[in-house]
Amino acid sequence: MTVPATSEEMLLWEDAFDILSSQDLSEQLLSMLKACNPQEIFENTLVVEAPSGFAQHIIEGEAEIIEGALSKAAFQPLHLEVIYKPRQEKEVKETQNDQIKNTTQTSQKTSSIQKKETQNTNQAKAEKKKGVEKTKTSISFQELSSLPSLNKKNSAQSSSQKTTQVKRVKNPLVEEVSEYDALLTFDTFVEADENRFALQAAKQVANGISQQFNPLFIHGSSGLGKTHLLRAIQNYIGTNDSERQCLYRIASDFISDYTNAMKENKKRDDNVVGENLKQNYHNIDVLILDDIQNIRKAQHTMDFFFETFEYLVSQGKQIVLAADEPPSNLGMPERIESRIGSGLSVSIETPTLEFKRVLVTTFYDRFKKEGATGTLTEDDLIYIAEQSGGNIRTIRAFVQECLFKASQYEALGEEITQTDIAKCASERWQKEGRIITIDDVQKFIQKQFNISRADLIGSKRNAELKLPRHIAIWLSREVTDQTLEEIGKHFGGRSHATIKHSIAWVEETSENDRVLYDRLQYLRERIGG
Repeated sequence: MTVPATSEEMLLWEDAFDILSSQDLSEQLLSMLKACNPQEIFENTLVVEAPSGFAQHIIEGEAEIIEGALSKAAFQPLHLEVIYKPRQEKEVKETQNDQIKNTTQTSQKTSSIQKKETQNTNQAKAEKKKGVEKTKTSISFQELSSLPSLNKKNSAQSSSQKTTQVKRVKNPLVEEVSEYDALLTFDTFVEADENRFALQAAKQVANGISQQFNPLFIHGSSGLGKTHLLRAIQNYIGTNDSERQCLYRIASDFISDYTNAMKENKKRDDNVVGENLKQNYHNIDVLILDDIQNIRKAQHTMDFFFETFEYLVSQGKQIVLAADEPPSNLGMPERIESRIGSGLSVSIETPTLEFKRVLVTTFYDRFKKEGATGTLTEDDLIYIAEQSGGNIRTIRAFVQECLFKASQYEALGEEITQTDIAKCASERWQKEGRIITIDDVQKFIQKQFNISRADLIGSKRNAELKLPRHIAIWLSREVTDQTLEEIGKHFGGRSHATIKHSIAWVEETSENDRVLYDRLQYLRERIGG
C-alpha cells in the first residue's frame, strides 16, 4: 500500500540529509541531495525526485550510503528510488495525475479536464512571459506538501516515457570543443578566496541543480579565469549531462552570427536565415556568452540579444555571461543592463601575493608532471610569485619561461638566479611594476567620475563629490605605501581622523552594497594595484 506524501516524508529526508552532511561527502553530492524533492513512501522505499538527469545518475550511484542514512533516520530499513521528470513533463504533471485518478469518469468529464489543461498552460505561459526577472526555479519542502503525490503507476509511466523519448537533434550552433579548451575544467581551475564564490556558482549552474543564478554574470579583469570557468561549465555539461544543449560564444562570434544571417537574408530577399538563427538560439538549454561588453556598440545585435535573453529565461533556460566590468559599468541600454543584472553577479578579484604563490607552485608542479625539464627551488618559486603581476594567464607563462631558462642553464652546468627571474618579470609586467602615487590615484578618479582636482580635494560636501572623494582616499591607502597623514596632506590637508573615517565608510558601506563593492574592485584593478 502506498502512503500518501506528507510532512513525514519531508522530515525524514531532512533528517537523513543532516546525517549525510556530517559525513565526508562531496559538496556536489550534498547540493544535489538538498535540491531533491521527497515524493512518497512505497513498500519501505522512499521515492525522491532529482533536479536533473545527471543528478539522478550521481545519486543512484551513492544509493547505499544514502539508504544507510535513511534507515538510521527512520529506525528501520528503508530503500531509495530516484526519479527525474524533464521540464516538459513537470509542467503537465498535475493534469496527468488528475487524468489517472479519473479514468473511470465519462468522456464529458475528460473533455472538461483537457479544456482546463489548455487554459492552465496558456496562463502559465503568460505568467512566465510577465515574470522574466523572477523566474521560479525550485520547489521547497513546504510547497511540496500541496502537490499531488506520486504512485508506482506514475513512476513506471515516467520511466517508460523517458526510455522511448526521441533523442534531440544536435543544434547546428553547438560546435565540438577544441583540444585546448577541453583542458579548461573545474579540476584544473585553481581555487582561492579571490574566485571561490564565482567557482561555486559556476558549479551550481553546471550541475543543473537550480536556476536561482539566472543569469549568472561573472566579471573581472582579463586573465583572472573567467573564460576558464565558462569553458568548465561547457565541458562539464558536455561530459556529464549531454541531454542539455550548451552553447559557448564570445561576443564577436555572437555578432557575426547575427550580421551574417542578416546579410544572407538581404541576398535572398527573405528572412529564412534569420528565422533559422533565431530558432537555433531558442533551442539552447545553456547559453554562455563571453566578453559580453563587446556587443554594446552593435545596436541591432543588442536587440537580438535582448529578444534571445527574454525568450530563454522565460522558458527556464540558463544564461551565463562574462565581462571585464560589472553590469552597471557596461554602458548598455537600461533594459539590457537591468536584465543581465537581475540574476547573480560575482567578481573574480586580482590575486594576492598568497594566491600568486599557490598559482606558481601549482603551475610548476603541472609542468613537471607533463615532463618539463629544469628545476626551480622553493626560494625561486617564492621570488617568481613576488615578481608576478595580476594576470593569471601571464603568471602561468612566466613560470613556464623560468622553467625553460632553468633547463637551459642546467644544460650548461649553471643555475638560474633571481636576477634572471627579475629580468623576465620586468619584460612581462613593465606597467604593473611602476610605482603608483597618490597623484596617480587622484587623476584616475577625476577621469572616472568626471570631476576637477579642485572639487576632489576641496571642502565642498555635495553628495556627488563625497563618493569619489571617499573612494580616492580609500584607493590611495590600497595601492600606495603612504601613511594616513601623507594621504591627508594630498587631500587638502585633511586630518588623520578624517582620512580614517573615509576609509572606514567605504569598507563598511561596500560590505552591504554589492554594486559599490564591484565598483571598488573594478577601480582597484584598473589602476593596477
